[in-house]
Amino acid sequence: MREPSTQSRRRYPRYHLDADWFVESSGCSTLGRRLEISVRSALLPVTCTSPFTPEVTLYLSLPARTKMFKARCSALMKPQGWVLTFHEVLPDDLQLLGKTLISEHGLGALPNLSRRFGRFTDLPAHSLR
Repeated sequence: MREPSTQSRRRYPRYHLDADWFVESSGCSTLGRRLEISVRSALLPVTCTSPFTPEVTLYLSLPARTKMFKARCSALMKPQGWVLTFHEVLPDDLQLLGKTLISEHGLGALPNLSRRFGRFTDLPAHSLR
């Protein structure tokens, strides 16, 4: 698990999501369950070396959704696993991901929304985190 200081430095923190994922890259593929994700990147808990090229495609089965999320990404191996940085995501898919993150982790999952629209709610500021 990441230390809180690392989580607070990231502009869009990644949150745990219990979802099935599938990654393909030039004929090579892998799949799994559970990952950490934000609207900008994902961390796959796969620590093995792989013949992935730097360009990969991530498919994600979001909870309670019929449509799969798809993103073209760049892959980078880190000690915690594969970090996928999103480069091409359809607006509908990004909206679907945002709705899922808000329903699973609250308005704080999208920091800009909590700052921008937090003043319109009757909730105290600490409950938006």
